[in-house]
Amino acid sequence: MPEQQALTPSNTGLPPSSATSQTVEALRRILVGHTIADVERHLILDTLTYCLGNRTHAARILGISIRTLRNKLNEYMEAGFPVPEPGQKPALAA
Repeated sequence: MPEQQALTPSNTGLPPSSATSQTVEALRRILVGHTIADVERHLILDTLTYCLGNRTHAARILGISIRTLRNKLNEYMEAGFPVPEPGQKPALAA
């Protein structure tokens, strides 16, 4: 397993710039104070929404197996979190 590193502009793979530094700092502020489970759930559900509910595509983007994705989605549904159905378009913000 790779050793954990702090999130910095130099290890994101993005070209160095002040915008990159600001983006990394904004990400850091968003993530601090949240559990890994919460961040993972948001990432999985947001990716699934982006893929219009297509589990295979979402799993491929996330780099996990379809079985792992389905298990996570079942956990989220049991916990009462809404999970997008296949083919479901994202709700528009009002």
